[in-house]
Amino acid sequence: MKKIIATLVTVLVFSFAAKGQELPQFTASNFEGWEYNNPGIPLSTTDIARGNIVLYVTRQGLVLQLTSPLFSCQGIDSIEASLIWFTQYYYDSSFDLDKTALTMAIDDETGTALDSVTYLPDAPGSTHYPVIRLAVPHGLNTARLRFVSWKADVVSCGAIKRALLTGIASTPHDDPQPGDIDNNGVVNISDATLLIQALMLEQQVPNADFDGNGVVNITDATLLIDYVLRH
Repeated sequence: MKKIIATLVTVLVFSFAAKGQELPQFTASNFEGWEYNNPGIPLSTTDIARGNIVLYVTRQGLVLQLTSPLFSCQGIDSIEASLIWFTQYYYDSSFDLDKTALTMAIDDETGTALDSVTYLPDAPGSTHYPVIRLAVPHGLNTARLRFVSWKADVVSCGAIKRALLTGIASTPHDDPQPGDIDNNGVVNISDATLLIQALMLEQQVPNADFDGNGVVNITDATLLIDYVLRH
C-alpha cells in the first residue's frame, strides 16, 4: 500500500508540474527563480533532495532563508502552501523543538514584509507535512513568499524540501464537495496531497470518499489526482 501511495505522490508532483502553474513551485526538480542566501549551498536538485536547504540564524547573525520568485496576485485571495519540513538533528540532546518554527511571509516587490504565518511542529521527528495558508493583502498586485526560521540555530533547525503553492480565489462552501478535503470550496492539488497524507497515516479526513461508495481508500486518491490533473 505504501509503495502505491508513494507512486501516486510522484505522479501528482511531476504531472501537475508538467501542466504549468501560476504560482512558483519549489521541489528538487522545479526551483527556477528561487533564492537561497547561504553562500556555501547553491540551489540544486541534489542539495534540495538531501535536505541541505536549511533555515536558521548563523552564529554570525546571517538569517538563512528561502525566497520565491516574484509572482502575480491578481484574482488570488489567499495562498496555500503544502510543505515538506525536514527537521535536522532532532536526536541531539540540545535540540529544542520550539526553535524549529517555520514562518512563511508575504513580501511586496520592494521586499517589505506585509504578513506572515508560522508553523510549529507538534512533535520531534525527521519529516513534517504542514499545509498552511496566508491571506493576500488587499490591493497587492505582485509579491514574493519568504520562508524563514527566526529562532533556529545550527542544531535546532530544519530544511525545506518542498513548497507547493496554490492560489485560492473562492470562499468556503456550506455544502461539502467530494474531494474538497480542506473544505475551502475548491478541489485542487492541496486536497490530493492531504488525502495521500491521511491514507499514509491511516487518518480520517472530511469529504474523502471521492467515488461515493462509502469507503475511503487508494481508489479515492487515484480518482482525485486524475480530477486535479484534468481541471
